[in-house]
Amino acid sequence: RVLFRSSQMVAALNLARLEALRRGGGVAVQRLEDASCPRPDSVQDWSCGWVVFADRDGDGLFNPGTRSGRATSATPDQLIQVFRVADGTSVMRSLNLRSFGVNRWGQLGGVNLGFTFTPPNNRLDSTFQVCSATGGRIRKLPTTVACSAS
Repeated sequence: RVLFRSSQMVAALNLARLEALRRGGGVAVQRLEDASCPRPDSVQDWSCGWVVFADRDGDGLFNPGTRSGRATSATPDQLIQVFRVADGTSVMRSLNLRSFGVNRWGQLGGVNLGFTFTPPNNRLDSTFQVCSATGGRIRKLPTTVACSAS
């Protein structure tokens, strides 16, 4: 499960980069925040999943434009893809931010993005991390290797 979830993050990051290149920027990735999953205590906790979207209003947060049938944003964001985690895998981001942008060159926002994927049984030999340098190189590594060294 952990290997699959970490591969989903790699796919999401690559999708976000591709869409940003195609659209000339304005793409973001945010932790999933909806009623189907209780909100985590920390913005570093991405264990519910994540969403890739076209950030049309430029605020870095997913705004679908409607809430309870009422318009909430003059420029609604466009959903590209949702990645849900419903198997108990813990997903923690290395930085205390709930989203990050991808610019028109496909560069991921934030220095040395890192996510750690831990199985429900907390076995360290089954724990992986997904790391990305600002330039966009994405790697899946064991937790024995620091993301900053990737």
